[in-house]
Amino acid sequence: MRSTTLFASLGMLAALVGSPVLAGDHSPGERGARHAVANDHGMREVAHSSAQGEPGHGWQYFSDPAAHRAVVISPQGDYYLSRGKGLRLVFAASRAA
Repeated sequence: MRSTTLFASLGMLAALVGSPVLAGDHSPGERGARHAVANDHGMREVAHSSAQGEPGHGWQYFSDPAAHRAVVISPQGDYYLSRGKGLRLVFAASRAA
């Protein structure tokens, strides 16, 4: 009985420790993608002057020209990623019903 509990505890610990490793970007054909995702020091905020009521108001824009990617965050918290081929939704914030 103790060995079952020990193995179950070790399995849960391994899952918790290993989850961040598996959460990286594993896009095929991109060398160093894991390193680039874990090391986003090149992301810079893109300033904009959208007033309330104008398109883009409340949105946040970030870009890393060296890595050829950009991130856009909607006012609702949705995250979009672009690698030069248009925006792709990567995280949808949960909506209250």
